[in-house]
Amino acid sequence: MTANQLADTAPLPESTAELDDHNGHDNAPRSPGGSSAAMTAGPPAESHASGKTHTPAAAPRHQEAPVANLVITPETARSIMERLLREMAAGVTNRTRATDLHINAGRPPDYRIEKLIRSARTNRLTEQDVVMLSNGIMTDVQRARFEKNHCVDFSYHVDRTRFRVNIVQSFIGRSISIRRFEEIKDFEAYHLPERYLRIAEGHRGFVIMSGSTGSGKTTSIAAMLDYVNRNYHRKIVTIEDPIEYVYEPKKSIIVQIEIGEDGVPNEEVALRNLVRMDPDVGLAGEMRDRASLEAALKTAQAGHLIFGTLHCEGVGQAFDRILAYYDNIEQQRILGTLADNLAAIINQRLLPCIKPGTDVVPAYEIFIPNPLTRRYIRERRYQDAVAEMEKPAMKELGCVTYIDSLYRLVTEEWIDYHTALEHAGDKAEKLKGRMIGIEIK
Repeated sequence: MTANQLADTAPLPESTAELDDHNGHDNAPRSPGGSSAAMTAGPPAESHASGKTHTPAAAPRHQEAPVANLVITPETARSIMERLLREMAAGVTNRTRATDLHINAGRPPDYRIEKLIRSARTNRLTEQDVVMLSNGIMTDVQRARFEKNHCVDFSYHVDRTRFRVNIVQSFIGRSISIRRFEEIKDFEAYHLPERYLRIAEGHRGFVIMSGSTGSGKTTSIAAMLDYVNRNYHRKIVTIEDPIEYVYEPKKSIIVQIEIGEDGVPNEEVALRNLVRMDPDVGLAGEMRDRASLEAALKTAQAGHLIFGTLHCEGVGQAFDRILAYYDNIEQQRILGTLADNLAAIINQRLLPCIKPGTDVVPAYEIFIPNPLTRRYIRERRYQDAVAEMEKPAMKELGCVTYIDSLYRLVTEEWIDYHTALEHAGDKAEKLKGRMIGIEIK
């Protein structure tokens, strides 16, 4: 098979089931299940129209050969990468689309489907293959940034689908991680609580959206900002690295700034200019360090509504994460600033959904401060502030505990009871009591 044939006409391999870690054949791909569809060379519409599948010859599992070789050259690398991305967007299997694509030396391309890693049935990639594939989707500017920093983030689009690309130099060579993003749907499509909308409708303050990687933070903020865009005459400014969701202006003015690609050298410069752009609503991105945190707080102090993200679990951990940026002397100052300007802290997780047609549903905590909890935060008693979320007055204000959210998801039959208990952690007994009408303090 020639490189040109692979780039233009040859079918890509099928997606397989998750690699087996227990049977002694970790390196051998499983046979595709009956629901797997062939990965075709053309765009998704053509692939579905043809209905062609490639069935490998029967062979003992540990002797199975790859369905096809990926013959990668500098000339074909971009074409091959875009075909892998098209299949990711169209659906690697008949059941669902992949959320992530991972490309590493010593393995075939790997997709993440329903939170599991599933390998394409093709040859293992060499280190040089991965270098060519990464170079194939980088511009000269991005390549220069990678050579300087040994890592780079950027957005990439194929047809109408947008992807976030991370390329990093690891111990064994380059590693490519790609996340797929869809066009922004209506807010209701994400099964998010209406309380999120009340927060997005605010006029000032700092909103922290927290959660682990893959918890839907970016998507939830995008849904909230797009709701504002559709319903209010405001100016929305986002600072992103890279841009993940593209907003189509409706009633609002939309300004999206991508670090590096739009000439803004770094996040610190972009955030410093955010307040000068007169936004009603802003997205400051991830709070990676004290500089980004303080720039976001300064914008909130100026009377704007600003969203930022933190990687942590739970409202209490959000305070811990913020304080970790400061020494003991400065912690009191930043807690005072936070107490004055905090609008809300949201912590979110995605749990498997039992309703047909919905893969995951968000479980969440919402902390909205009142005068008492703002005083607790200033006094470094933020755990006392979090404990106040249980009080009826705080719930009337809009606070939601994680147990509140899990209880609603179970009773409305969004998630399984055992899933709820598993994710309740040390509050599992409290959830059990709530389910039978007993409130455990």
